[in-house]
Amino acid sequence: MGTFADSDGWMAGCARREEISGRVGVPLTPLMVKRFADGEIFVQILENVRSCDVYLVQPTCQPVNDNLMELLLTVGALRRASAGRISAIIPYYGYARQDRKDRPRVTISAADVARMIESMGVDRVVCVDLHCGQIQGFFGPRTPVDNLYAGPIALQYFKFKQLQNPVVVSPDAGGVYRAKTFKEGLVEIGVDAQMAMIIKQRKAAGVIGTMDLVGHVKDCDCIIVDDMIDTAGTLCTAANELRMMGA
Repeated sequence: MGTFADSDGWMAGCARREEISGRVGVPLTPLMVKRFADGEIFVQILENVRSCDVYLVQPTCQPVNDNLMELLLTVGALRRASAGRISAIIPYYGYARQDRKDRPRVTISAADVARMIESMGVDRVVCVDLHCGQIQGFFGPRTPVDNLYAGPIALQYFKFKQLQNPVVVSPDAGGVYRAKTFKEGLVEIGVDAQMAMIIKQRKAAGVIGTMDLVGHVKDCDCIIVDDMIDTAGTLCTAANELRMMGA
């Protein structure tokens, strides 16, 4: 038996929950999520989920802390309600960008979040386009992680755009593999694309300093492949840089 638990914070008033439920033919399970005056979150499962295979849809997007706590408490409520198996569907994995110790005395919060989710008793985690693939390794072997890629959907879109001299651009050095994979996907569907890369230097978090282009984009249609948009500073600066180079 399967059931979908729907969090109130992100999904309320949204057609996504009904669409997912309709596509798989499994009814939604009502879930009550409310807040006390001091901000504490209260969660209650409103149907029997004993021995059920539960799929909890809950991204940890803004407000990240509230949605993360809501996810953890909902998993705890499901586990205490004797759910058989809990799969957390997390389209956006909060704290994902802090995935390594790149300076002294900083937290690797992507790993800390993984430990919290795992400790609450999640059996499987499904994410979409993680900030980096190594986050899957932050979970133990008893909690498998499926990292789904949205790229194949975008490939079909660009197939019919009649692009002129298409170039796939990575807006930073860390995204070269992601851009390369996307470029190879275009080639497989008959779109002959090249690659370019922008090397950026940050002044601070969310603030771009300088950008240098590696590759040729003059008179080309550019596709910027990135993983996360926060302030859109990288995306806008990269687009301006490509325009200046004749894209």
